[in-house]
Amino acid sequence: MIQFIHFVVQQRTTERGFTFIEVMVAVVIITISAYGLLLGVVHARGEMRSIALRERATEELINYLEYWKGRIADGQLSVAEKAGNPRGTQIYLEGNQFSQHKVPATLYLDPIQFIPSPHPGGLRRWQLHARIRWEDFSLSSRSVQRERDLSMIMTEFE
Repeated sequence: MIQFIHFVVQQRTTERGFTFIEVMVAVVIITISAYGLLLGVVHARGEMRSIALRERATEELINYLEYWKGRIADGQLSVAEKAGNPRGTQIYLEGNQFSQHKVPATLYLDPIQFIPSPHPGGLRRWQLHARIRWEDFSLSSRSVQRERDLSMIMTEFE
């Protein structure tokens, strides 16, 4: 009878709880999983910021070309304006010149070219080509130079 009670007591003590090694293995697995999840979140956030900057740059580029289309439609372009803007115009995709966190970009306009129409009549065509450049720090610690180009032909009815 004493042996039976000793066996029951011994059996209960060995089945209760987790061992130290099992707890440490679980902690290591959870730590590695959390670290991987954190890296994924940081990378996704960088990608989203990079995409947002690219969309903002595209909007600015379209607005810039729309401005020049309006100037052409006005018919009051000077020779200097037709020569384009090879030095570029600085804008900010995020913030402004006084902000601590800002993303400057430069808009360039190639010379505006008149394209002669092959058909006689009241059509005049102009070729516009602009680009925007900015530096993107979203995905790495070093700067990555980004650029977007947009070209269009504007048709003007006389």
